[in-house]
Amino acid sequence: MNDEGTDQTKKWLSCYQRLKDQRVSTQDQIWQDIANYVSPRKAGITEKRYMPDSNKEAQIYDATATDSVQRAVSAYTSWTTPASQPWISLKPNLKLKNDDSVKGWLSECSQILNQEVNSRSNFQLERLESVADLWNFGTTAIFSEMGEGNRLRFEKIKIGTYVFELDPFGKCYRFIREFELTAEQARQQFGEDNLPKVIKDCFQGDYSKGKSFTFIHIVEPREPSKVGAYGYNIKTRKKYVSAYVEMSSKKMVQEGGYDGFPFTVGRYLSYDAMIGSTGWGYGPGFAILPEARQLNFIQQMMDVFAEKQVFPPMLVPDTFEGSLKTAARALNYYPSGMGPESVYPVPVTGEWSVALERVRMRQDMIKRLCSLDMFQMFASIDREMTAYEVAQRAGEKLDTVGPIYHRDVRETIEPHLRRAFELCAENGLLPPPPQEAYELVGRGFVQVADPEIALTSRLAMAIDSWNARGADEVMQTAASIAAIDPTVMDNIDTAFYIREKSRLVGAPEGLLRKREDVEAIQQQRAQAQQMQQAAMMAKEMGSAVNSAGGIDKVKELVGA
Repeated sequence: MNDEGTDQTKKWLSCYQRLKDQRVSTQDQIWQDIANYVSPRKAGITEKRYMPDSNKEAQIYDATATDSVQRAVSAYTSWTTPASQPWISLKPNLKLKNDDSVKGWLSECSQILNQEVNSRSNFQLERLESVADLWNFGTTAIFSEMGEGNRLRFEKIKIGTYVFELDPFGKCYRFIREFELTAEQARQQFGEDNLPKVIKDCFQGDYSKGKSFTFIHIVEPREPSKVGAYGYNIKTRKKYVSAYVEMSSKKMVQEGGYDGFPFTVGRYLSYDAMIGSTGWGYGPGFAILPEARQLNFIQQMMDVFAEKQVFPPMLVPDTFEGSLKTAARALNYYPSGMGPESVYPVPVTGEWSVALERVRMRQDMIKRLCSLDMFQMFASIDREMTAYEVAQRAGEKLDTVGPIYHRDVRETIEPHLRRAFELCAENGLLPPPPQEAYELVGRGFVQVADPEIALTSRLAMAIDSWNARGADEVMQTAASIAAIDPTVMDNIDTAFYIREKSRLVGAPEGLLRKREDVEAIQQQRAQAQQMQQAAMMAKEMGSAVNSAGGIDKVKELVGA
């Protein structure tokens, strides 16, 4: 590696600066405002913060926005990717849906993937922070790789430190993040021989090892002609190039690659109102911000009003001097002769109830904007409800968060799981697939068919159950009619219904028998019924022979 910038590194840095300028001009300040009023712990966007700053929290007079977002984030995370139960289920694609060997293999893979993601990796920690960014800033990004000890490693990228570009289909294909390392940390990560001279010089004396330097990490598609090309390092031939560049020297300190794109970018909603949008998202934090600002101001004024009620400004007998002071504990001098000389409180007037009503209105609005009522749908019920009312209420709440959840699944959860599945397969953590799992791709090239990902979290099951309510109503109606007309059940494929219902409610894969086992049982039952019918016919024939006077008589009667 040369100890100076190349044309390629200069292009990368120019690309990063262009995208960063767009982000700074459109996003950074509003993200900072959202953090100031909603999530102070994330308020280091337009300014660098290395330690907690209590001054940020001291400027908040009402914590409704902070509390609502934290509750919604925790609840949504638990409802979608719970740490306490398996929520990942791999299913065969449409062509292999009836192949029990593939289903059994994917069932075993599902158990391993649940363990690797939920228990052995840091996914749950980074997922919680990712959802917090999604709710606050509308955009989140996570990096994933196979880390030390053959364990999956995830890293939520801090908002305000990265940029990305989308392809014509809305999928992220280029991702660049900025970060700092001390000279010692850079040597540990990249090796001293690969560092530029400006960092190597820090090792001449111990006092400079803690000096910080700025790097960028860029991942983008490699030129097709170089993918798989001959080279000494297989990582430099992979589909996606991965490069680390020290910004001051423009020197590339490490080059590698990935078979799959390691960054996942998710948006709560797309920010379509922005001309020339680069794909940044729009989350509840944007909608909450005006309410949080106003609520903060009203609460501050109510604190002032309450302080004046407890410590009102006073009238002091003396020659009146200066203007009227209205602050709490203020002293105003009045001229003698106005009455008995004494100390009087200045009447403090104001409509506390009006301010309190405004506060409650804005607090309720913030909670609704966070979809907090979705996760507390039964907390405010003060009466008994019928099963139908419960289902309707749940359906209404699910309809509000369902579209957001489906986007989250498509842009973040499924890409995380597909990436985890591929990494586990590459590193030998999954059992070998059966022969039936392979499919022909191109001329003479085979690969394992991509499985379908079925989520079994509480929210996924609630949405699926709500979507399946039509089939349940048909079955209930048919069952009630069958008491009058049993032939109505001839219209329903009960086997399909029970298998589909089992899938929707997330029942264990081994609960239902394999199709061939079911067919064998049905054949045995049919054979038993045939044998029973034959035995009954033989018995009837025997009775007929005895009653008709012998076999000859029977032949005579039947014309044999």
